[in-house]
Amino acid sequence: MSRAAQNRAAQNRAAQNRVWPLPFTAPAQRRHRLCPLVMVGDPDMGATRALLDLCLSLGIDLVELCLPFPNAFTDGETLRRAHGRGLASGAGLPEALRLIADYAGRIDMILLADSSHHLRPLGLAEVCTAAAEAGAAGILPHGLPPRLTEAFHHAAQAAGLPVVGTLYAGSAPDQRQAAVARSTAFLYLVSAYGRSGGAAQPHLPGPEIAALRQITDLPVALGFGLKTRADVEAAFAAGARIAIVGSALSAAVEAGLGQPDPLAPARALLTDLTAALPAEEPVA
Repeated sequence: MSRAAQNRAAQNRAAQNRVWPLPFTAPAQRRHRLCPLVMVGDPDMGATRALLDLCLSLGIDLVELCLPFPNAFTDGETLRRAHGRGLASGAGLPEALRLIADYAGRIDMILLADSSHHLRPLGLAEVCTAAAEAGAAGILPHGLPPRLTEAFHHAAQAAGLPVVGTLYAGSAPDQRQAAVARSTAFLYLVSAYGRSGGAAQPHLPGPEIAALRQITDLPVALGFGLKTRADVEAAFAAGARIAIVGSALSAAVEAGLGQPDPLAPARALLTDLTAALPAEEPVA
């Protein structure tokens, strides 16, 4: 067994020993799921909790919980403004951990943490351990330099925290194999290069998803440019098990600012998106 396979097996055993969350390879998890990106503290913690409660009311039980950070160069204007509002509210890792703990057992939370602003300053082991102890379903590192890859995955493995691996559409077969070896939660296939929210129409790499499913039993998530019910339906039709929606939800949160019902735009969006989930499967 290769070292990567040994690491995955050890991490999966650690995850299996935790009551919550279930590993993403568990039979109960092998269904089509919507995964909205929720920015911590946008525009304040009360609004974030209200948005998570809305997710629960709609049966959404998987969320990418994003820690806000400055200079988010890979994000488009909409998400950068969301980062700014989150930072202005004072949201950070302690607030995210409280959310994870409070919603544990109801929402699988994937913590998105930036390398420059969270993982390195706070410590790889410290962040991974704290996230695992709070009940996070996994962690998605952002901007992790290659020189820290091994140390990060060692810290996650030691904490029993599954890792979401990322892969760009169009990657070579050896890059797919490397991404699979680094992943213990699910694989996030980014549909196109560029800044988030910038794609006019998502690219649907069906053959690549099929190729990934030949070499791993981990779910494949598709994101980047998914904005509508039709986009989510197309992602599922292309073979993705998880559809990640980011900028569209941040835009809906922004549209509700100062309105009598701030959640109305987000409610309309998420209600429409959940309609893309196959009717024969449980939403939660």
